[in-house]
Amino acid sequence: MIKVYGASVVGTSHLKTETPCHDAHKYRILPSNWGYIAVVSDGMGSAKAAEIGSDVASSFILNFLEEHVDPKLSDDDILTLIKEGYIQTHDTLWAEATARELHIKDLNATLLVFITLGDRQFYGQVGDCCAIGKHGDIYRVLVEQQRGEYANATFSVCDLTSIEQGIYAKLDHVYPMVALMTDGIEGISISSRDKAVSHLFYDPFFNAFLHPNFHQKDVEAALERFLSSDRINKKTDDDKTLLFIYHEDL
Repeated sequence: MIKVYGASVVGTSHLKTETPCHDAHKYRILPSNWGYIAVVSDGMGSAKAAEIGSDVASSFILNFLEEHVDPKLSDDDILTLIKEGYIQTHDTLWAEATARELHIKDLNATLLVFITLGDRQFYGQVGDCCAIGKHGDIYRVLVEQQRGEYANATFSVCDLTSIEQGIYAKLDHVYPMVALMTDGIEGISISSRDKAVSHLFYDPFFNAFLHPNFHQKDVEAALERFLSSDRINKKTDDDKTLLFIYHEDL
């Protein structure tokens, strides 16, 4: 069985400027619970229509991958499919920008895709989102932020060069518990020095899956309250997204 819950919450800096939340998250549980696709996107603050970019990018690639993914595909074929999904997402964003009389850079957004197919896990990464995994009591950063040659380098799914430089990989171990996040959360829950994941931060969220009365809507409401709390807003004024997935048969 697969359980999922998540939330995207506007940051205080956006509230002050009356700017909408630029984050988006999507997921799809595949037929017969043989896997899932999870997506997180962060629209760039400098983009005029960043919230449109993140929403369109995450929605399109989720639907594209669900339509074409097959558990019979080889590892290499799945990685090729993920990259093709990014290219198709770029083309869709170009069409969206044209229809709105915008430049494609007005929709600039990062995009992280995470796929579990049976006992295999894959990801695609363009930008600075992040993913962690938990197996037993062990935490690990599964997907790191993409780093460029310079500190101010940015990677956007609206740029084909960024997609070509993206990271498309299969994990060497399978994690039954996974969390995807945007950089607003990564900075306050993972050590920048040694990539250590905060047990105190994440244990309550993963433990929610194990409660006998787990109810998705209830835990999502609690997650939204937490991400909107003064405790978190004092640490980051950015938009915040967390998406948790538990595949209990792994």
